[in-house]
Amino acid sequence: MSKEYDNMKDDRISDDKRRFQRVSVLWSGEYADDRGAGQKCVIFDVSVNGVRAKFDQALAIGTQFVLEIAGGVQLLTEVVWAKGKTVGLRFNDSPDKMASIMAGVLPSKCLEFA
Repeated sequence: MSKEYDNMKDDRISDDKRRFQRVSVLWSGEYADDRGAGQKCVIFDVSVNGVRAKFDQALAIGTQFVLEIAGGVQLLTEVVWAKGKTVGLRFNDSPDKMASIMAGVLPSKCLEFA
């Protein structure tokens, strides 16, 4: 089997173990770093726990910032993993609070979690 297939299989296994349902999206976002320099991103998927996004520049794990999405919604996030310019961001607010914030944009299956 190909290495690409193995990677897809690994992603599928980890998806099955996820506590929070993700949905694929194609949203734009941005943030300003400590020096006020802005950086744009493309968000590929979202859950009540966080997002997967690709930025113009790589970000270090542990970096915290306010991510601005859809119409000025601002969310405090932290980089929890990084592969090049693609990162996993965890929301600092609880999944319950994020479910109420995202109720109008996420499918109901993403708002129900154990």
